[in-house]
Amino acid sequence: MPGRRQRIRIVGVGAGTHAKSVLEAIYSAGIYEAEALVDDDPDRGGGEVLGVPVVSDTAALGHFRDEGIHHAFVGVGGTRTSEPRRLVFERLHEADFELPPIVHPAASLSSRSEVGAGVQILALAAVNADAGLADGVIVNTGAIVEHDCRIGAHAHIAPGARLAGLVTVGAGAHIGIGAVVIEGVRIGASAVVGAGAVVIRDVEDGALVGGVPARPLRTNVAPAS
Repeated sequence: MPGRRQRIRIVGVGAGTHAKSVLEAIYSAGIYEAEALVDDDPDRGGGEVLGVPVVSDTAALGHFRDEGIHHAFVGVGGTRTSEPRRLVFERLHEADFELPPIVHPAASLSSRSEVGAGVQILALAAVNADAGLADGVIVNTGAIVEHDCRIGAHAHIAPGARLAGLVTVGAGAHIGIGAVVIEGVRIGASAVVGAGAVVIRDVEDGALVGGVPARPLRTNVAPAS
């Protein structure tokens, strides 16, 4: 009987609630073994998230690299801004970690789609043919990214959100839980689409929209860098 495939050691940065969803995907896929979560909050150090120890030593990432761990993931989620996640991504990249896509086995990812480094596709999400996800994108639980969509770096498609075909989402944008974006609409960089909104026309960079149909609630927020 062949032996079990050895899992690849991986560390995460961020020990908040989003880390639980990512760890669940990691455990379910069976490719990686989470060694630890690094978090700058000293109050979280010494704790655990789903059995994975949390360390708050700022030098810990270097120690893990010295131990031969080359893979990492971003355990930071967020609702209104992607900036904390982007900064963690850059920190890991500069430390020479590889950030592989994390895909829950209960998600559907088309073989004809393209995904960047550090993308997270969680349980029951669907990413269909010729969709493109840039670095650091989250497609959260049960979200749908239809054919030919283009999702910019570090954008977050929240649980249950649905993007029809040919939608473009700018870098750092947030599509709220249960929101719907109709075919061909462009969501600008750093824009926020409120929970349950139905977007039927383009959204400007940095705008906040909500309602059915979605209307501007705020504008002139600096786009993600």
